Amino acid sequence: MRKFRPWLAIAATMLGYKLTWTINLSVTTTCCQSSASPPPPPHPTDTASYPPHAAPPSSYTLKSAVFDSRSESLHGEPHPYEAGEAGLEEDQHGREARPLSSERARLHLADEMVDLLEDLLDSPGLEPCQMCRQGLQLAQVFAQKAPDMVPGTLRVLCRKYSFLRLDACDGLLARLGPQLVEIFSDLKVNSTDGYYFCSYTFPGSCPTPQHQPSSTTLSTLFPKPKPQNAVQPPPSGKRFKVLHFSDWHLDPLYRPGTEAKCKHNICCRDYGKWGEPGPIQKKASKWGEPKCDTPIALGLSALQAIPRMLGMDSGNVEGQQDKEGGVRFGIFTGDIASHDSWMITQKYIMEEEARSYGLFYRYLKGLKLYVTMGNHDSYPADQAPSKLRASQYVTHKWLYDSVASIWKSNGWITSIEEEYAKSHNAMLMTRPVPGLKLISLNTDHYYVRNLFTMLDTNLDDPSGMMQDLVLELQDSEDRGERVWIIGHMAPVFRSLPKSSFLFQRIVARYSPHVIAGLFFGHFHQDKFFLVHDPDAPVKDASSAVQVAFQAPSVTPLDYSNPAFRWYEVDAETFSVLDVHTAFANISEADEWEAQGVDPDWKLEYSARAVYDDPAQPLGTNDPLSPQFWYHAAERMKVDPQLFDRYIQYQAKSSIWADPCPAVEKEREMENDDDDHNNNIGLDNLNNHPALSACAASTICQLQQASNVVETEQCLTLFETMMSAKGHKKKKKGHKNRFGTTRTGRVNRVEDYDAERGISGP
Repeated sequence: MRKFRPWLAIAATMLGYKLTWTINLSVTTTCCQSSASPPPPPHPTDTASYPPHAAPPSSYTLKSAVFDSRSESLHGEPHPYEAGEAGLEEDQHGREARPLSSERARLHLADEMVDLLEDLLDSPGLEPCQMCRQGLQLAQVFAQKAPDMVPGTLRVLCRKYSFLRLDACDGLLARLGPQLVEIFSDLKVNSTDGYYFCSYTFPGSCPTPQHQPSSTTLSTLFPKPKPQNAVQPPPSGKRFKVLHFSDWHLDPLYRPGTEAKCKHNICCRDYGKWGEPGPIQKKASKWGEPKCDTPIALGLSALQAIPRMLGMDSGNVEGQQDKEGGVRFGIFTGDIASHDSWMITQKYIMEEEARSYGLFYRYLKGLKLYVTMGNHDSYPADQAPSKLRASQYVTHKWLYDSVASIWKSNGWITSIEEEYAKSHNAMLMTRPVPGLKLISLNTDHYYVRNLFTMLDTNLDDPSGMMQDLVLELQDSEDRGERVWIIGHMAPVFRSLPKSSFLFQRIVARYSPHVIAGLFFGHFHQDKFFLVHDPDAPVKDASSAVQVAFQAPSVTPLDYSNPAFRWYEVDAETFSVLDVHTAFANISEADEWEAQGVDPDWKLEYSARAVYDDPAQPLGTNDPLSPQFWYHAAERMKVDPQLFDRYIQYQAKSSIWADPCPAVEKEREMENDDDDHNNNIGLDNLNNHPALSACAASTICQLQQASNVVETEQCLTLFETMMSAKGHKKKKKGHKNRFGTTRTGRVNRVEDYDAERGISGP
């Protein structure tokens, strides 16, 4: 059975099946006979309709299992669920779904809900979109009338239907309980809220609404029109270096000698009774494994390698920050904690943030480091309610206050900047060097795994962060400053269409004269993508307004190598002149350990050396502009070796990674069970159907995909080309609860993430 991502698995138990019975609390659902997915509503609505009554279900009691409000984690620590306030009866007409004050009534309701859900999960499906939304209506009634019963009920169903492993069912539901209650209670099922929830939870169930921001929002978004002379300043001929690393994912429970090839989402741990039976297949090395998060030994090795690779002086770096070619500052684009979202606690997050930031300060010799929040830096993971969700926002503000205080205590930001971060959801505004403003966005507010993004979708900017970004950019335009924008994940992928559209429009408005660079992480891979002017009639080199750099991860998880990078930057325009990436090949980890030596960190490549066009080389001081990257992708279409190198560097030269996501699909078509170590070269690109299609799809994403819809269009290009070449795909892949199959529709990291069913990059 396909294993879902954590919150998808939880939601899955409440979604998507034919509802044919009534509960005895004035709310029922009936099936709908439509055979085609209805289009999403043109405008969000605030009302939800409930179908008429039907016959009540028979009783199915699971009280002892359902209502145990405390479960134990791997370490035997309790996971208390803070139940929502109960005690208000519904009004005399039953029009308001208020919590039932009688425990007996709530128990009875829960029994009936379990009965309904049991039947739904075992019954053939209705039309997918209506099934999903009717399931949401049922979940909403349950959450409103018996909020304290929701987590336990979901836990039982999660265990029975094996949506996740047993420990994950217990742990995640204990952590997400309050959030799920609020989401199910407040979701406007028949508005865009419901459509977005179903679309992103079960791709293929409901169409994704493609609503753009309102005309009022767009007409008032910018305080001033774009200047007529908005051009990038000329190169200065001077340069300095900036460190960039991301996705640290330190695992304090990493244990050398434990199983490195387990069935959990991360291995190299002593899982005790939850571990793998039988002898160990592969012992975890001291220095890391491709299916494990970062051991402390590897993390410290990376931090020790950074000063050496960047040429930082021994001792404190403050004295060299003004030197020509010196390292001025660094950026870290998020994700401190490990990927065990079902085990983490608030205390764990606080301790790991403090410890890791302390290590950064110590080993980077006092280098100023500017940080952004990752989706694994919150508790629960991925969740970031806006201030509109007052009750949940209060439970998250401790995190923003905590990290801002750490950044200040390390000397990275000022007291004024600390207060700004605390009051702006950990959004940071600072000036690392004269003439450059750095804006760090908390991109969790736009991430589709953040359940709170599914609420208030009728609003264009619920968190207010896009408007804050505009104000800061306008301030810099007025001052004649340049700006870097950093974040964990770009608000164009895996975000709602409105957020994507707003971000693209903002970037286009303030480029190229204000914005000098975009820097992100999250995907664990070394990638870039172009942001285009959304008003351009066609997407080509002339419409590309910015290039976004996605840094590789320190964690080797997802079958890659640990890596970090640094930029050579023009000292006055702050444009990127070159990108240097360093890595350590952990396929050699056992050899390092046997020889008693440290990991061998070495330069992997220079972007300028690899991608510069020998026929039209860049000038010495020319930046790596959006046009440079667009034309580099054009050359990949006719130069298989260049494309091969891009794919190699994307996976940080890992011996385990497929050279292209499409290759895995080709293997499925040919029933080829080759190991990941047997890479298929791209020398025959034009003659190999899958590789040719893969190249076209990948290059399409590099050049033209600025949002989720365009990325999907590029991904479908593979299937279109393969179909045109007469290839018939085998119907392999996993079916979700709606019977729709997903195979190869996302990149390698995302595929692996979906398979393991716990937590993403």
